[in-house]
Amino acid sequence: MHNLALAVAPHEHVGFADSLVGLAGWLRVQLAHGPRTLDELFAAVSRDDSGWPRRPRFEQVALAVTLLAAIGAVRRVQDDRIEAVSP
Repeated sequence: MHNLALAVAPHEHVGFADSLVGLAGWLRVQLAHGPRTLDELFAAVSRDDSGWPRRPRFEQVALAVTLLAAIGAVRRVQDDRIEAVSP
């Protein structure tokens, strides 16, 4: 990613499926089913039947989780798992 600002939110040059905000939303829904590790989240979104239109790189998943943590939507719990924070 050459320009992080272009990758964060969808706009006319970056589609929803390629944005970190879109990916973060998908990951947040997955975390509603219980805490997961970063590797488990990456495996879930990388599956052919995930429903996500693209296969993101691991760094994109890590950045999306970091974005969720920065806004307080997730937190790290035991065994390096990540859980969703209830609103």
